[in-house]
Amino acid sequence: MARDVVTRTERLVAVDTAPGCSTGPAVDLLREELRALGADVAVQSAELDGLAQHNLVARFGGAGPAGLLLAGHVDTVPWQQDFRATTQPERDGRRLFGRGACDMKGPLSAQIEAAAACCETLKRPLVLAFTYAEEIGCHGALQLTADNRALGDLTGGVCIVGEPTGLRPIVGHKGYAVAWIDLGGAPAHSSNPWDGADTSVALGRLLVELHALREQLRVEAPAGSRHDPPCTTLNTGLVTSGLGTNMVPDRSRVSLEWRPVPGTDHEALRRAVQACLERACAGCDGVEGRLDWPRALPAFDQSDSDAFVTWATARTGLTGGLVSFYTEAELYRDGLSLPTIVCGPGAIEQAHTVDESIGFDELEQGVAFYADAIEHCCG
Repeated sequence: MARDVVTRTERLVAVDTAPGCSTGPAVDLLREELRALGADVAVQSAELDGLAQHNLVARFGGAGPAGLLLAGHVDTVPWQQDFRATTQPERDGRRLFGRGACDMKGPLSAQIEAAAACCETLKRPLVLAFTYAEEIGCHGALQLTADNRALGDLTGGVCIVGEPTGLRPIVGHKGYAVAWIDLGGAPAHSSNPWDGADTSVALGRLLVELHALREQLRVEAPAGSRHDPPCTTLNTGLVTSGLGTNMVPDRSRVSLEWRPVPGTDHEALRRAVQACLERACAGCDGVEGRLDWPRALPAFDQSDSDAFVTWATARTGLTGGLVSFYTEAELYRDGLSLPTIVCGPGAIEQAHTVDESIGFDELEQGVAFYADAIEHCCG
């Protein structure tokens, strides 16, 4: 087993970084270890939803142009006490169970272990960047790439985002955003529903309109798209209406998640959704709608002919692929002008589950891959 990659993963899992928790304690733990290994460590802080959150950047080998940025996130998705994957890590044979063991405290531990093994022989600097709040909007990576002074010089470097991919180099995925649609009407006693302005009527029409738009996007999928499914997708995951069973519902709300393929015309899509909303409200006297349309996180689209992608596919024996989940990769590729892949130990099928886990062998293989990447880029 690589020196203490499992033990380090256990220590990280034991620090709760789910939504509603600060990343401060985990960053303190990482800062102490990385400084002991000889890294120059910087912490970038922010407040999010009333909690202190922190990005950590560790640089080995001085201030010159770094050859490699190893990136990941410290936060996890939520967990419950009846899950097997909690903040009490559990070894079972050669598997480690716990929240974040796979996504992605295990991969972070593997990156640190590889850095520890290689830091004395670097010819170019190595940078590690661990962010906050990836799971709820990539807030940490957005801050870090917008104010990238802590990263130092990355000229000529490349980036690996260590999400669990079974060590397959990933070169693309769709973008991500969640819009909210609010309907407002007027309440009334349910004994006479015509006295009110019933938002549930417009809500029903709106859902039909949005699902018709979803099918239209499916039909209009870009030719040659390698994504599965090949089109921009829409999902109305959260739908709420009314305040009580004996009241005409005067308010309704719908979440609209969309995952755009590269090249999507976001403004055209916004107009199409707005038209759905206007048609849904037409004829519903007293009901008005409002669309809150945020800027989408960008789709990741790395050329698989890049020299670093060629090296990674040769090293792993796996061709570059696409994934359906979102990562921070495009923020580094486009925001920092770095050739970027997503590649890490563990299986995404384990992430976000009640019994999330990662194998010791997977962690060892991750250490070996990251060490080879450090040697290739910084040796």
